[in-house]
Amino acid sequence: MKQMSRRSILLLIIMLCFTAGLVILGVVFAINASGWTSYPANRHIYNSKAILSGAGSITDRNGIVLAQTIDGDRVYNNDKNIRKALLHTVGDSSGLIKTGLQNSYWKKLVGYNLVNGVFQPSGQGNDITLTLDANLCATALKALGKYSGTVGVYNYKTGEMLCMVSTPTYDINNPPEISEEDEKYTGVYLNRFLSSSYTPGSTFKVVTAAAALQTFDEMENMEFTCNAGVEIEGEWVSCLSKHGTLKFKDALAKSCNAYFAQLAVKLGPENLKNYAEKMGFNQTFKLDGITAKKSTIDYSNIRNIDLAWAGMGQYTTLVNPLQYLTMVGAIANDGVPVKPYIIESITSPAGLPLHFKLSKTDSRMLSTEAARTLAEMMRYTVKTNYKDSSFPELNVCAKTGTAEVGKHAVPHSWMIGFVRDESLPLAFAVVAENAGSGSRVALQIANTVLQAAKK
Repeated sequence: MKQMSRRSILLLIIMLCFTAGLVILGVVFAINASGWTSYPANRHIYNSKAILSGAGSITDRNGIVLAQTIDGDRVYNNDKNIRKALLHTVGDSSGLIKTGLQNSYWKKLVGYNLVNGVFQPSGQGNDITLTLDANLCATALKALGKYSGTVGVYNYKTGEMLCMVSTPTYDINNPPEISEEDEKYTGVYLNRFLSSSYTPGSTFKVVTAAAALQTFDEMENMEFTCNAGVEIEGEWVSCLSKHGTLKFKDALAKSCNAYFAQLAVKLGPENLKNYAEKMGFNQTFKLDGITAKKSTIDYSNIRNIDLAWAGMGQYTTLVNPLQYLTMVGAIANDGVPVKPYIIESITSPAGLPLHFKLSKTDSRMLSTEAARTLAEMMRYTVKTNYKDSSFPELNVCAKTGTAEVGKHAVPHSWMIGFVRDESLPLAFAVVAENAGSGSRVALQIANTVLQAAKK
């Protein structure tokens, strides 16, 4: 009798465990089913003509169709330049471009749900409208020319991304055969705006300047001397010119390495790290749920000579363009960043809205006073160094960078900044890999794109 009772209890325990397992499986399925279905490894999704017939359209802010499904085939824009410029945003149908919308937003496009599965009852998927301007992106692609790199432009008041371009790229209607040895297509499936990080060069002096403004009183009067460089801990930090004794504003305008090397040492690693992290370093940024690569700094056990190099954008510092763009937008916006976004709307075949924007603003990156002072310094830099003639009819505040990336490699060309104009509140970030001076290549790219945006 006791033996039967024990067997009954054991059987009951087994049944309870089995039932609990079914419940857990059901919950997990309900939560993750759409993600599993749309996962790139599901070849049925990506290869089936029937499935493609249910995918909705992707259009730009002006109604230009970037991708749609016609008679079961995925069809892209007629303009080759637009197809190439928007490749990394739209993505491919094979899931190779991980951050492309046809991968990251696939379940939204096909309209997957637990009731109907992959298909909408109407046989049509949901449509996505972007904030991007397809023609502006095509202009940015042309401006980048032969260089690998990225261009990002957004409205720092509303958060709307107007331009996001990454190169190298290719025509999705005529995809090339790409081998690992082909340097022309190195990183071609990578959206460099979201998934890359770069040595910032002198653009990081903006971060060092922001830290100094929030650490020291009367920063505008702080002076350091440049003798074509400066010696720190027995090592020489070189500068392109012998600037003599400089004050803060002129040091940024002249991009004096010696000044910012000494300023970084005076700040110390804790202060520089603290304010850099407030401006987005070592933090996670997302663009409509798509996670970007982090901008990183690490000053653990750092020597003064290394801190000196870090303060002017070298050492081990790496910057992601999305974070930098958001940071520049915060400077333009009195220290408060507005989150960039590219999804304007998602609508069902019946025209019902399926996408709702979250809060625009994020945590303050720097004080109002520091942001305003820094904006004035960046404006002064354009007026006295790059000249207003470089940006006709635009009130630009900016900083370039020439980032050393190897002993024998051509430096990366950087420019970050914003237009100070209520009618054209645009922030921008430009990187041209191995292109040389930021004040030549990246500046020209930035001006070309901004002039097109102004029209």
